[in-house]
Amino acid sequence: MQNFADKVARFARAVEQRDGPAFAALFTPDALYHDAIYGAVHGRAAIEKMMVDDWYRDGDRWLWDMHEPVCDAERGYARYVASFTSLNRFSSGQRVVARGVAMFGFDGELFSSYHEVANGTPALWDLQVRGEHLERVVKGIADEQRSSVALAAHYAPQRSDTSP
Repeated sequence: MQNFADKVARFARAVEQRDGPAFAALFTPDALYHDAIYGAVHGRAAIEKMMVDDWYRDGDRWLWDMHEPVCDAERGYARYVASFTSLNRFSSGQRVVARGVAMFGFDGELFSSYHEVANGTPALWDLQVRGEHLERVVKGIADEQRSSVALAAHYAPQRSDTSP
């Protein structure tokens, strides 16, 4: 992809400006966006709705910095720091910060997929997620990880392929 660094910068600015159309326009019509908190959504309309309606329902004053973007012809990666001011009734006004790695798939000059790996533990703490709610959130993340085909060999009692 040409201008990957510019595209991830546009991605971040669209979030900060709550510009759903600009955000969604970076993706193919049938793109898959997998958010570490909100889960997977398919298609531009769902991606726009998640960013505008869901993220801004729960937070305001978003900042998103992308660092060290790298890519080849098929995929790109960038470290990120994202933050917002919580609108949650338990943590209203608290700044919440999450660090992670963004992974993008490409179809031509558009993103065909987005997946992130984030360290959400400090964010959950700052959001005052406790008790049974925290248990549900962590269990959901763990269940999703355990059901991943890509990780099946790691959950097997022993590797079937023992080559070095």
